Amino acid sequence: MTSSNGNRETQPATVGVDAAGAIVWRVRQGRLEVLLVHRPRYDDWSWPKGKLEPTEDLITCAWREVLEETGRQVVIGRPLPKVSYPLASGRIKTVYYWAARLADDADSPALCARQPVRVTSRREVDRTRWLPLPQALRRLTRATDRVPLLKLRDHHARGELETRPVVIVRHAQAEPRAGWTKPDGERPLTDVGRSRARGEAELLAALGVRRVISSPWIRCKATVRVFANRARLAVTTSRWLTETEAKERPERVVGLMRRVLKGGPPVVLCSHRPVLPLLLGVVAERASGRVHRALAVGPLATGEAAIAHTVRTSGGKIKTVALDRVRPPLIQRGR
Repeated sequence: MTSSNGNRETQPATVGVDAAGAIVWRVRQGRLEVLLVHRPRYDDWSWPKGKLEPTEDLITCAWREVLEETGRQVVIGRPLPKVSYPLASGRIKTVYYWAARLADDADSPALCARQPVRVTSRREVDRTRWLPLPQALRRLTRATDRVPLLKLRDHHARGELETRPVVIVRHAQAEPRAGWTKPDGERPLTDVGRSRARGEAELLAALGVRRVISSPWIRCKATVRVFANRARLAVTTSRWLTETEAKERPERVVGLMRRVLKGGPPVVLCSHRPVLPLLLGVVAERASGRVHRALAVGPLATGEAAIAHTVRTSGGKIKTVALDRVRPPLIQRGR
């Protein structure tokens, strides 16, 4: 679901057709431009978008559809308003949108972590075009497609379009404590957990993550290890992200999170359920009331990610301007 301010629990509806896409933007000679695609089958101009694959989350879908339909590698940014409209079948199609910038050399770790994608044929998309906003607004075929574009324009006007993601992940499903006789920190992921770790790698690659921090306990490291290996990144471990240390020294967790939020490359932190309120509490310190409300929608599920989209204000402070919550796809679909 999504709210008008763009904070989103990234969980598709259970009825209807769910899709995802992105508005790819760039600034040329001081002018904001966006990338439109033309579909000859419908003779329409719109945004790159498409339906989810069975085990895919919405953000990964948005990245994949942009690459398939435009041939361009992008980094997914902050959420934009979703668009819903009826299909000929009578079902409702809901398209979830994000802002996306073109990838550059600094994004090479994320590019290394991405899986190959087949570019669509010219029978599906035969033209792409960069247009300044006034022309894009006129060129779009569907009036509803102007809604996320106008929000993107507002973000740009406030200097809050280019964001840095700080991703907080609860480790994927691990072997249960019951019956486990070795130290708790050695519990490994289950088959379901390992599958989610692969999905997490796709998500982090789509977001352009370039730094990986984890609790040293095995279930956390294994959750982010797939991405780190693909991206050729080291996993930095911090004892302050363990359940034990967070319980005894919560101020160390808060201090770590405050340092991470101050700046640096896009980052993921993987930790445990008891630690997450401390991490998210620091995100909330730098957030508006609307982001606070998004944070309050229950605890993170196993394998769920909370993505804080942050900007540096003109005064040099860090501000959380939007939040995505991405649940494992099988949970999203009620399985």
